[in-house]
Amino acid sequence: MAYVFLSLIPIGVLFGVALSFIICITMLYEVTRINQRVRRERQLPSLHIIKWYLITIFFVFSTLYTMRVPLENTFPSLVGSHKMISFAAFCATMVGLVGFVLSLRKGMYRYQFIQFTWIVMSLLVLGLQYVASQKCMIQGMIWFLLPVSCVVNNDIWAYIFGKLFGRTRLLALSPKKTVEGFLGAFLYTVIWSFWFCGFLGYFPEMYCPCVGFTNAVNAVCEKDPLFVQAEVPFPPMIQQLSGGYLSTFRVSPAQKHAIVLGIFSSLIAPFGGFFASGLKRAFNLKDFGDLIPGHGGMTDRMDCQGLMAIFTFFYIHTYVYDKCPSSSDIFTCALSLPVGQRRALIEKLTSSLVG
Repeated sequence: MAYVFLSLIPIGVLFGVALSFIICITMLYEVTRINQRVRRERQLPSLHIIKWYLITIFFVFSTLYTMRVPLENTFPSLVGSHKMISFAAFCATMVGLVGFVLSLRKGMYRYQFIQFTWIVMSLLVLGLQYVASQKCMIQGMIWFLLPVSCVVNNDIWAYIFGKLFGRTRLLALSPKKTVEGFLGAFLYTVIWSFWFCGFLGYFPEMYCPCVGFTNAVNAVCEKDPLFVQAEVPFPPMIQQLSGGYLSTFRVSPAQKHAIVLGIFSSLIAPFGGFFASGLKRAFNLKDFGDLIPGHGGMTDRMDCQGLMAIFTFFYIHTYVYDKCPSSSDIFTCALSLPVGQRRALIEKLTSSLVG
């Protein structure tokens, strides 16, 4: 799995979104089928059609909305069309709702509503993961690869420390998970997140935001101060213990945020896996699927990644980047203003630059 995500480095956001789409669709297929009854599904072919209609509507319109900036930069005719896209998404969803109501059959009401609710909840959880992954990629591939690598490293170190020192069981849901593995993985994942963020910060293809559909290797942008390293002194005690050898080290603001991602991936993200384990036990399942021989289905491999992607999205848009609208959003709003107001806006901007 790690090699699959590392392959995103040279191919850029466009193929990264495509891979994220394939992963989420596969997970939706695995999750939605665990609550199905084959005999009833055969009696209700319309329910199957409505399910995939709603899934298609969600992924099409969510992709159009989240990829709005690169789409508008690539196709200028789409500038200002996001309101129309949002309204079209609402209308298409209402068509699905009407279709579901018309498909209700006597004696099947309970089963149909259970399935409909299951589909909607699955879309909310897994769909949010899909949207969050896209938004993180657009902000910079570093915000996709860094959290993914933290989860992968946490799994690896939890296994190693659990095998070497594991004595105390962590949870009854996952008998193989140990407290020693959990704590050891926490330490090494935080160290990894700090170092790997600093390493990725040297490459423009990692920190440049996506403004169009180009390969990551062609990314060019002015380096954000967020990724510029500065000399920071070690605590006096460490300087004394090292005899003055360790006096300063280089760190960027992004690396400080990476520590938060490392902590979350170690302490909270694993509970996404525990939640999935509980869900499998509720339905007497060993695995969600058999897509990956020896490892189960896609959901078995990606359960922690979903929670991590959602947290990363909310964290970087709350604490890392400015809350002001992007220049693309401001430009779109300016185009919708009357000519007189646009002239007034230009005059104010010009005077602010001159002043």
